[in-house]
This record gives sequence, C-alpha cells and structure tokens, in this order.
Amino acid sequence: MSKEDYRDKIEEHRQSFEEEQQEQLNLSRVSRMNKNGSNNKKPKKSKQRKFPLMTILFVTFILIPLTILIYFVQFYDPGKTIEEAEKDTMKDSVVEFDKTNGKAEASTSTENDKDDKANEQAKEQAQKDAEKLAAQQKAAEEAKKAEEAKKAEEAKVAQQQAEAAKKAEEAKKAEEARKAEEAKKNAANAKTHTVKSNENLYRIALKYYGDGSEATLAKIRAANGMPNDTVFVGQVIKLP
Repeated sequence: MSKEDYRDKIEEHRQSFEEEQQEQLNLSRVSRMNKNGSNNKKPKKSKQRKFPLMTILFVTFILIPLTILIYFVQFYDPGKTIEEAEKDTMKDSVVEFDKTNGKAEASTSTENDKDDKANEQAKEQAQKDAEKLAAQQKAAEEAKKAEEAKKAEEAKVAQQQAEAAKKAEEAKKAEEARKAEEAKKNAANAKTHTVKSNENLYRIALKYYGDGSEATLAKIRAANGMPNDTVFVGQVIKLP
C-alpha cells in the first residue's frame, strides 16, 4: 500500500470521526429538546448512540495508532522528508515497471531470436534439399548421356562390323566371279586331243606337256573326269 493510500485512509477516518461527532451533537440537541418539551417522560436510551461511540473509540484507540505504526514501519525515515519518500516510492515503481518491461522485452527478443533461428534452419534445409535434388538430376542426366553414348558406340561397332561383313562378302563374290571367269576362259581356251591308235595317256601328256609324270596325268584325268589312265581310239581328251 502506498503512502497516498494511507493518507486517503486517514482522511476517511477523520471525516467519519467528524460526522459521528456531528451526529452525536445533533442527538444531544434532540434529547435536550425532548427533555424541555416533556418533563414527565424519561429519555430513552438510543441504540444509535451506543454504536457511534464504539466506532469512535475503535477508530481513536485502535485503528489510528495501528495506521500510524504501519506508516512508521513501512515508510518512515528520519533522514528523509515526505517529498523524498514519495520520490523513492515513485522510483521503486518505475524500477519495477522497467524490470517488468525489460523482462517482457527480453522475452520478446528471445522469441524473435528463436523464430529467426527456426527460419534460418528452414532456409538451410530447403537449400540442402534443393542442392541434393539438383545433384540427383545431374547424376541422372549424366547416366542418361552415358547410356546414350554406349548405345551409339554399340551401334557404330555393329555398323562397322556389318560394313566389314558386307565388304568381305562382296570380296568373296568378286573372287568367286573371278575364278568362274577364269575357269570359263580356261575352258574356252582349253586344248583337246582325239585319241588315235597306239596312243595312251602317258604318250599324250609327254606330247603336249613334255612330262609324263603322275602329276601331269592326274591333271588330265581331273579335267576329263577319268577314273584311270585308260583311253580308247576316237576319244576327245581335254588338255588343261
């Protein structure tokens, strides 16, 4: 309770005390008037007279000393005037308000710091997720490019093999055509001999090739499809 409240309280008690005194005075006047108007009647004791008297006694001997005692215990300082005490009271109130305000500001600052920290963490996590997603996309693109390069290389190798096989086949056909043409020419240019009497295959080989060896004879037999060296008169023999 502040000093101003104690002052108001004391002022209220003082006014109450004055009102009760005025009321007591009015009752005394009324009593005297009743006494002067009728001497035969005995004045009756008023119930309202006893109650204000008890209140006055209570205020005078209990409440006022108790209030003064509380004031001296709480606020009285012999070295300070009333104005200084009031200033100290105001300073305490201001300090308490400043402390409360400081606590509120500190609490608000702490909450703002927490929010900023949470927002910063959320931003960092979002950035990490974005970087991770970008890395995954880049890896997927590189894998796709590697697969496409592998397929292109395989297609190139297959094309080269196909071209090589085609060239080999063409070379083979060309060689076969060349051999056929040569055989055809050889067949066209082949010499023949009609067997006469007293001739045999050895004499014919010796006549045309100057050599009657088994190799020459085998060549003549192969050109004519002969199973052996036997010939007969009038037979036409090809001479390769």
